[in-house]
Amino acid sequence: MKNSIEKDLKQYFYSWKEVIVLTTSSETTIRRAIKKGLFPSPYKIFGGTKVGFWCSDIEVWAKGEWTPKKGGSKC
Repeated sequence: MKNSIEKDLKQYFYSWKEVIVLTTSSETTIRRAIKKGLFPSPYKIFGGTKVGFWCSDIEVWAKGEWTPKKGGSKC
């Protein structure tokens, strides 16, 4: 069951590792950008045991259209 849920969530969330690869930035650099409001924040998933970034937020950010107020469209 857990694998099925994880597979479903991967349609909507990127992991830290995936975001690092997609942005070609280090986790430290991404954390600084989050703190400054320049990058989407991760969300707690699995009851807070893991975090993930909304795929839509990262895609909007990659286009240069992301803002803290606007964000991405949640699926």
